[in-house]
Amino acid sequence: MKKEELVKIIKDNFTNVDGVIDIRGLKFDATVIISDMEVNGDLYQSGQKVKGDLEQGNQKVKGELEQGSQKVGGDLYQSHQEVGDTLHQDYQIVEGHLHQGNQEVEGEIYK
Repeated sequence: MKKEELVKIIKDNFTNVDGVIDIRGLKFDATVIISDMEVNGDLYQSGQKVKGDLEQGNQKVKGELEQGSQKVGGDLYQSHQEVGDTLHQDYQIVEGHLHQGNQEVEGEIYK
């Protein structure tokens, strides 16, 4: 299956009445890569529980970036982020190391 086919299946089967694609609550017993996505609307990634490392880097966001409610068993990487508005980073439980660097924010940073 090609990624374009997967996107169509997800859109066709997980779009709610408001036109929002809702795939929350997925559980994987493997490493998951959801990098290099292009989203023309909002992208929500919260409430994540990760036994290994969580990489949230190299992101360009025209609006606000919320990185919160995350529990990470390894290291949390939040770097190389360009944010056009406000960057929120709260309620993060990290058992390993927290890496935050190279962030360009035009608005406020709340930690």
